[in-house]
Amino acid sequence: MRTIAAIEVFLAVMALAVCCGAAGQYIYVKEVTMHLQGDNAIFEMNYSLEPFTRLYVLALGCRYLEPELLSFLGNYSNVKLIKADMDGAALQVSGAGKYNSGYYLFDSRPFGSKNNPIQEGIAKFSVVYPEGWVRTYYNVTSTQSVFYTAKPLFNQSGRS
Repeated sequence: MRTIAAIEVFLAVMALAVCCGAAGQYIYVKEVTMHLQGDNAIFEMNYSLEPFTRLYVLALGCRYLEPELLSFLGNYSNVKLIKADMDGAALQVSGAGKYNSGYYLFDSRPFGSKNNPIQEGIAKFSVVYPEGWVRTYYNVTSTQSVFYTAKPLFNQSGRS
């Protein structure tokens, strides 16, 4: 009898977590870091989960967060989830930038999907350039327009 009651309570908690998740207000993104690599970008997100969602993820795994994490970068095509856990995720965007006359250019894109951009600003957004330097922006709702010089594959003597 206790087992049945425990299962019912667990299912009720899971149902409540799913209902809370339907509103899209169960992941609170605190910080995003964008690593530039050629015309690709890796986005590392640090977030917190609503308590019921946390229980849901503990029970069923982070795979159920994937649609929400992918929709966070919904204004990009070719987004792939690399890893996710209870506190953060990494997503790869192929073709996030474009090459033009020796520079890689990355246009600003709103966070969220085309039909549902985020309204609250992300507390901290950092861009990590291939050279290693970092530029940080605060309280943003979109990526920033950035560019960097492409490094040639070979020097003039033909050696790398």
